[in-house]
Amino acid sequence: MVFGIMMVALSIQQRWSSVGEQLKDYKLHGRNSKYVWGNKLKTHDYLMVVKDELYNELMSDTLNAPEMIAVLCRIPGLGLAKAGFVVQLMFGGVGCLDTHNLKRFNLKPVPYSATLKHDTVVRKAWQYLDQCQEVGGSKYLWNSWCNLIAEKYPNDFADGCHVSAVHLSYLTDAYNNVITEVV
Repeated sequence: MVFGIMMVALSIQQRWSSVGEQLKDYKLHGRNSKYVWGNKLKTHDYLMVVKDELYNELMSDTLNAPEMIAVLCRIPGLGLAKAGFVVQLMFGGVGCLDTHNLKRFNLKPVPYSATLKHDTVVRKAWQYLDQCQEVGGSKYLWNSWCNLIAEKYPNDFADGCHVSAVHLSYLTDAYNNVITEVV
C-alpha cells in the first residue's frame, strides 16, 4: 500500500515514464531518495507513522469510495485527484481527474483544501466521483488516459496497454523487462 501511494505521489506533475525509476530509487533509499522532497517527503513521513492504521481503515468494510478518498486526502500531498487515483489502483473504482483529464473533458476541478473538515471532504469526494461517472467511469478513464499517454509519448510507450501494464510493473520491479519487451 505504501509503495502504491508513493507511486501516486511521485507521479505528481511528472512524466509517467519517469515514475518507475523514481519508485525504484524510493524503494532503495526511502525518505533519502533524491525524488522524495517537499510534499513527497511529507507524504512519506506521514505514511511511515500511520501505515498500519491507514491500511486497516481502508480495508474495513464500512467505507464507500468517497469516504476512502476522504481518508486518503488526510495524507499530505494528496488531493482529490490523486486520492481517486489510489482508490482506482487499489480498489478498482473512481478515477484520476488529473490535469490531462480535466483539460480533455473540459472540467473544472472540484474545489479542495487540505484544511477542510472530514464531512466536507466526503461531500467534495461525492462531487468528484460524480465527475468521474459523467465522463464515463473508472474503466473508461483508465483506458482512455493510458491511450492518451501512449499517443502523447510514442517514444516511451507502444500503446495504451503498455502504459497500463507499466503501472503494475513499476510496483513489482518488473518494469525494465516490460519496457524492453514492448518498445
